[in-house]
Amino acid sequence: MRGFLYLMVGLFLGDVALAATGVFDGTDARTDALMQQAEQSIDEIRKGQLSLELIDAEGKPVDESVQIELVAHDFDFGTDLFGFHKLSDDNPAKLTALKAIDAVFNTVIVCDYWRTNQWQFQGTLDWESPDAGFAIADRLGKRSRYHALLFGFPRWLHHFETEEDQWRAIETRIRHVAERYGDRIQEVDVINEFINYQYWHQNPHAKYLRTTKYPDMAKPENGARVLALARKHFPTAKLVVLEANLWSVSNPVFQEIFEYHKELIRLGAPYDYIGYQAHYYAVGGMPFEQGTPKFGPRTFMMDEINRGIEQMASLGKPLVITEFNPPSRNNKVNKPNQPRISDEEIAAWESNFYTLMFSKAYMKGLSRWFTIDNLGGRGLDAGVVTEDGKLKPNYTALRHLIKEKWHTQWKGNLVSGKAAFEGFYGTYRVQVDGFQAATVDLTVDSPNQRIRLMPE
Repeated sequence: MRGFLYLMVGLFLGDVALAATGVFDGTDARTDALMQQAEQSIDEIRKGQLSLELIDAEGKPVDESVQIELVAHDFDFGTDLFGFHKLSDDNPAKLTALKAIDAVFNTVIVCDYWRTNQWQFQGTLDWESPDAGFAIADRLGKRSRYHALLFGFPRWLHHFETEEDQWRAIETRIRHVAERYGDRIQEVDVINEFINYQYWHQNPHAKYLRTTKYPDMAKPENGARVLALARKHFPTAKLVVLEANLWSVSNPVFQEIFEYHKELIRLGAPYDYIGYQAHYYAVGGMPFEQGTPKFGPRTFMMDEINRGIEQMASLGKPLVITEFNPPSRNNKVNKPNQPRISDEEIAAWESNFYTLMFSKAYMKGLSRWFTIDNLGGRGLDAGVVTEDGKLKPNYTALRHLIKEKWHTQWKGNLVSGKAAFEGFYGTYRVQVDGFQAATVDLTVDSPNQRIRLMPE
């Protein structure tokens, strides 16, 4: 029976009603209404009535047959490039991952950490990782988000004797990135994990910063100050403040993160998005199906996840998922037989998570932290590609959602150069015989466009 159920999961991963089969996918009878509403909300907020008017080089209507197809959602479906620059070009996992990115995702995370960028205070800056990331983005035609301005701290900060000296070093770091990439950076992680640093006593970055005069970014006034510096050097980029730790309403650290953002907003801090590192690992050796000791049996169920997301959204600021991974084993846990769910269950759970997040009008993007298993952090089972270069069931699931279920393609004859159709908001490719293909953005703010086609 279970083998049959896995077959059904493989065939119908885009559907949400799998819990009754015995496959753990984060849903059950208590989540039915939530997931049904999510499906309805996607149609209501991610789609609209779209129209195009096509004219030729002389301004005359093009009355021909046209093919119009969505090539990239307005919503960011992202994935990480951490460590790609260290993999050889013939590495099987890298080759497969690049093909997967090209086929499914519209955004990549470009990684740059202060410590690896600036090993020595007066030394040469190392841009190898972000340069490689932007090169991949350009080659594949993807949008990008930059991670991170303040993370991975150089081990010369303790030489600064005052906090104001530290602030000058912070601004210099921000300025270096701005001078290198400028307007290329569309979205940037500014403050990363400082609430959690208070509790991660063995974290090497947190331990080191405690030996310095580095300003405490867990104080909202310091967060607001660094965001003002980031806005000064990145006047048009979307600025993100992000934290790890489960967004569970039962989690006191989550409540502290909530209050931190509440105070940043009260202070008028100039940032655009609240970011969530949605990392899902088992806690205390409990199976995912049983939840966690502290946050309850529904920790990994969609309704409990929804409660935390909705609480943070109540602050009125847009959200982004900056570092997602599905339920995975943890390579930092040195115990045999860690709790895990099957690859098929990961695919089903992930499909429901993506559906729920995509249904939120305040959610602007969902980027996964692992493209390849075990590359970039703790997630042994967290990628869409195995370490030996094989595509996983969750890749198939996401391709089904993003490129089939949530996809728009329209074919027909233009009348007075015009076409009207219902579709998902995003970037469309327009093809008419005898003319060069064109792309156009059809968004909630600009659903109607007029474009000029040039002859082949």
